[in-house]
Amino acid sequence: MKKLIVNLAILIICISAGIVHAITEEEAREALKKEKQPEEILTQFERDYILLKEGQFELDTDLTYTYYSANQIFLESFAILDPVFLTLGKFDIERFRRHILTYALTFRYGWSDNLEFNVAVPIIYRFERKSVTNKPDETSNVLNIGDISIALSYQPVRETYRRPAIITFLALKTKTGKSPYDLEDPKKDLPTGSGYYAIRAGFNLTKTIDPVVIFGGLAYAYNMDVDVNKLIEGKNLEKVYPGDNISLNIGLAYALTYNFAMNYQLIQNYTLTTKTRIDGEVKDTPNSTLNSAVFRLGFGWIVSPNFSINVGISIGLTSDAPDYTLEFRFPYRL
Repeated sequence: MKKLIVNLAILIICISAGIVHAITEEEAREALKKEKQPEEILTQFERDYILLKEGQFELDTDLTYTYYSANQIFLESFAILDPVFLTLGKFDIERFRRHILTYALTFRYGWSDNLEFNVAVPIIYRFERKSVTNKPDETSNVLNIGDISIALSYQPVRETYRRPAIITFLALKTKTGKSPYDLEDPKKDLPTGSGYYAIRAGFNLTKTIDPVVIFGGLAYAYNMDVDVNKLIEGKNLEKVYPGDNISLNIGLAYALTYNFAMNYQLIQNYTLTTKTRIDGEVKDTPNSTLNSAVFRLGFGWIVSPNFSINVGISIGLTSDAPDYTLEFRFPYRL
């Protein structure tokens, strides 16, 4: 009888130990799942907030459509200062419509778990229409390569319970696109590039606050001056000093399921005043300071461990921002 009781006690202890082990294993799985969830959310959201692992390669296909519109009031009259003749003048509105379709291929490679290299090659189609009452519409279009860019992203700090993850980046934008300073007829020809080199640096932060991931970043772009040496209305435009750019973004991402997420983001870009040197004299360019703010809503779907689909729409909040932008991204990891 004593032997039976001892054996029964041993059996109960073994069963209890097995239950404890099973609970611990299940908790471990959940902990790993929670640890990986922010990475999955950000993978569905934005490439700048998560780096590739060492030896990983990614090909990102990006198709973006951007639409701008603007109306400009103008007046043609015999004498601006005379109110009588002013009423005899011609009042009208010029309507400008700009459509930009960009197809970009981005190649990324993980040199290490916290260092990533990427190259982006854009192809741009641009169409513009100018409409004035009682006049035929003026249209122009162009299809050409845009400005190729290369970048390095480095993560010096990983996320912990108390602190966010930090990812820094340094990028160089070339001037491979068709420059606005090289156009033969600016009224008919259209550019596909900025016409100058730019160096951009900044950082992004991410922090998990279950069940969402909060993210944000700050960047500064130094735009290099460009030699033009072109006669415009009898004056020599010697050099252009493009205004630098400051950008700020903040947002959050939320996983609705393990393979589908939503994200919201506010993006603010401020461009400083551009200067020009004409006939040896440096002056500020009027109306060259820009304030562009957009609100972005995005969706991400992980189709497979290596392939995902991302869709985003951005709505302009200021007059300097585009009316709206549609973006479709198809990153594929090897």
